[in-house]
Amino acid sequence: MRFIYNLEEILASIAISITVLVVIINVFLRYGLGFVVPWSEELSVICFTWAVYFGISSCYKHKLHMGVDVILSFISASGQRYFRLMISFFLLALNILMAYLSFNYTMLSTKVTPVMGMSYFTINGVLVVCFSLMAIHTVRFILDDLKPSEPSNEAQ
Repeated sequence: MRFIYNLEEILASIAISITVLVVIINVFLRYGLGFVVPWSEELSVICFTWAVYFGISSCYKHKLHMGVDVILSFISASGQRYFRLMISFFLLALNILMAYLSFNYTMLSTKVTPVMGMSYFTINGVLVVCFSLMAIHTVRFILDDLKPSEPSNEAQ
Protein backbone atom coordinates (compact mmCIF):
# COMPACT_ATOMS: atom_id res chain seq x y z
CA MET A 1 0.00 0.00 0.00
CA ARG A 2 2.90 2.35 0.73
CA PHE A 3 4.08 1.91 -2.87
CA ILE A 4 0.72 3.07 -4.23
CA TYR A 5 0.64 6.05 -1.86
CA ASN A 6 4.12 7.14 -3.03
CA LEU A 7 3.50 6.42 -6.72
CA GLU A 8 3.68 10.08 -7.76
CA GLU A 9 6.98 10.63 -5.99
CA ILE A 10 8.43 7.42 -7.45
CA LEU A 11 7.37 8.26 -11.01
CA ALA A 12 8.55 11.87 -10.69
CA SER A 13 11.91 10.66 -9.35
CA ILE A 14 12.32 8.19 -12.20
CA ALA A 15 11.41 10.83 -14.78
CA ILE A 16 13.78 13.47 -13.40
CA SER A 17 16.56 10.87 -13.04
CA ILE A 18 16.18 9.89 -16.70
CA THR A 19 16.23 13.58 -17.66
CA VAL A 20 19.44 14.27 -15.73
CA LEU A 21 21.12 11.07 -16.93
CA VAL A 22 20.27 11.65 -20.60
CA VAL A 23 21.42 15.28 -20.49
CA ILE A 24 24.72 14.40 -18.77
CA ILE A 25 25.42 11.60 -21.23
CA ASN A 26 24.57 13.82 -24.19
CA VAL A 27 26.81 16.64 -22.94
CA PHE A 28 29.68 14.18 -22.42
CA LEU A 29 29.20 12.69 -25.88
CA ARG A 30 28.89 16.09 -27.56
CA TYR A 31 31.95 17.74 -26.00
CA GLY A 32 34.02 14.63 -25.32
CA LEU A 33 33.48 12.59 -28.46
CA GLY A 34 31.88 15.04 -30.89
CA PHE A 35 28.83 12.78 -31.21
CA VAL A 36 25.23 13.72 -30.48
CA VAL A 37 22.40 11.35 -29.62
CA PRO A 38 19.54 12.69 -31.76
CA TRP A 39 16.67 11.56 -29.52
CA SER A 40 18.16 12.74 -26.23
CA GLU A 41 16.59 16.20 -26.30
CA GLU A 42 13.11 14.84 -26.97
CA LEU A 43 13.40 12.21 -24.26
CA SER A 44 14.69 14.68 -21.68
CA VAL A 45 11.87 17.16 -22.43
CA ILE A 46 9.23 14.40 -22.21
CA CYS A 47 10.62 13.07 -18.93
CA PHE A 48 10.94 16.58 -17.50
CA THR A 49 7.29 17.27 -18.38
CA TRP A 50 6.19 14.09 -16.65
CA ALA A 51 8.36 14.91 -13.61
CA VAL A 52 6.80 18.37 -13.34
CA TYR A 53 3.21 17.13 -13.46
CA PHE A 54 3.80 14.25 -11.04
CA GLY A 55 5.60 16.72 -8.77
CA ILE A 56 2.60 19.06 -8.91
CA SER A 57 0.29 16.20 -7.96
CA SER A 58 2.61 15.10 -5.15
CA CYS A 59 2.79 18.61 -3.70
CA TYR A 60 -0.99 18.87 -3.91
CA LYS A 61 -1.34 15.53 -2.08
CA HIS A 62 0.86 16.79 0.77
CA LYS A 63 -0.69 20.30 0.75
CA LEU A 64 2.67 21.89 -0.02
CA HIS A 65 1.42 24.50 -2.48
CA MET A 66 1.36 28.06 -1.28
CA GLY A 67 -1.87 29.24 0.27
CA VAL A 68 -3.24 32.49 1.57
CA ASP A 69 -4.41 31.99 5.15
CA VAL A 70 -5.34 35.61 5.79
CA ILE A 71 -9.03 34.88 5.13
CA LEU A 72 -8.98 32.02 7.64
CA SER A 73 -7.72 34.38 10.34
CA PHE A 74 -10.99 36.35 10.08
CA ILE A 75 -13.17 33.24 10.40
CA SER A 76 -14.00 31.45 13.65
CA ALA A 77 -12.52 28.01 14.25
CA SER A 78 -15.83 26.28 13.52
CA GLY A 79 -16.33 28.35 10.37
CA GLN A 80 -12.87 27.48 9.09
CA ARG A 81 -13.92 23.87 8.60
CA TYR A 82 -16.83 24.90 6.37
CA PHE A 83 -14.64 27.35 4.47
CA ARG A 84 -12.07 24.59 3.83
CA LEU A 85 -14.89 22.30 2.66
CA MET A 86 -16.15 24.98 0.29
CA ILE A 87 -12.66 25.45 -1.14
CA SER A 88 -12.18 21.68 -1.43
CA PHE A 89 -15.45 21.25 -3.34
CA PHE A 90 -14.41 24.06 -5.68
CA LEU A 91 -11.01 22.40 -6.22
CA LEU A 92 -12.69 19.03 -6.79
CA ALA A 93 -14.87 20.55 -9.51
CA LEU A 94 -11.84 22.29 -11.01
CA ASN A 95 -9.70 19.13 -11.00
CA ILE A 96 -12.49 17.05 -12.55
CA LEU A 97 -12.99 19.72 -15.22
CA MET A 98 -9.26 19.82 -15.94
CA ALA A 99 -9.09 16.00 -16.11
CA TYR A 100 -12.01 16.00 -18.54
CA LEU A 101 -10.50 18.74 -20.73
CA SER A 102 -7.10 17.01 -20.58
CA PHE A 103 -8.73 13.75 -21.66
CA ASN A 104 -10.32 15.48 -24.65
CA TYR A 105 -7.02 17.17 -25.49
CA THR A 106 -5.13 13.88 -25.20
CA MET A 107 -7.61 12.05 -27.40
CA LEU A 108 -6.98 14.66 -30.12
CA SER A 109 -3.22 14.03 -29.98
CA THR A 110 -2.50 12.50 -33.36
CA LYS A 111 0.97 13.90 -34.01
CA VAL A 112 4.23 12.15 -33.23
CA THR A 113 7.57 13.58 -32.15
CA PRO A 114 9.95 14.25 -35.04
CA VAL A 115 12.92 12.12 -33.97
CA MET A 116 11.60 9.36 -31.70
CA GLY A 117 8.24 9.01 -33.42
CA MET A 118 6.53 8.87 -30.02
CA SER A 119 2.85 9.72 -30.00
CA TYR A 120 1.83 12.90 -28.22
CA PHE A 121 -0.94 10.78 -26.72
CA THR A 122 1.67 9.26 -24.42
CA ILE A 123 3.19 12.62 -23.61
CA ASN A 124 -0.11 14.42 -22.94
CA GLY A 125 -1.53 11.49 -20.99
CA VAL A 126 0.25 12.75 -17.90
CA LEU A 127 -2.27 15.60 -17.75
CA VAL A 128 -5.20 13.23 -17.41
CA VAL A 129 -3.40 11.05 -14.87
CA CYS A 130 -2.26 13.91 -12.65
CA PHE A 131 -5.50 15.91 -12.66
CA SER A 132 -7.37 12.68 -11.87
CA LEU A 133 -4.98 11.98 -9.00
CA MET A 134 -5.48 15.52 -7.69
CA ALA A 135 -9.26 15.00 -7.82
CA ILE A 136 -8.82 11.81 -5.78
CA HIS A 137 -6.66 13.68 -3.27
CA THR A 138 -9.33 16.38 -3.02
CA VAL A 139 -11.94 13.75 -2.16
CA ARG A 140 -9.59 12.58 0.61
CA PHE A 141 -9.30 16.19 1.86
CA ILE A 142 -13.10 16.50 1.91
CA LEU A 143 -13.49 13.23 3.81
CA ASP A 144 -10.88 14.37 6.34
CA ASP A 145 -12.73 17.66 6.86
CA LEU A 146 -16.05 15.84 7.28
CA LYS A 147 -14.74 13.67 10.11
CA PRO A 148 -15.97 14.83 13.50
CA SER A 149 -13.40 17.04 15.15
CA GLU A 150 -11.78 15.95 18.39
CA PRO A 151 -12.83 17.91 21.48
CA SER A 152 -10.18 20.39 22.46
CA ASN A 153 -8.34 20.28 25.78
CA GLU A 154 -8.76 24.02 26.30
CA ALA A 155 -12.00 23.52 28.25
CA GLN A 156 -10.12 21.82 31.11
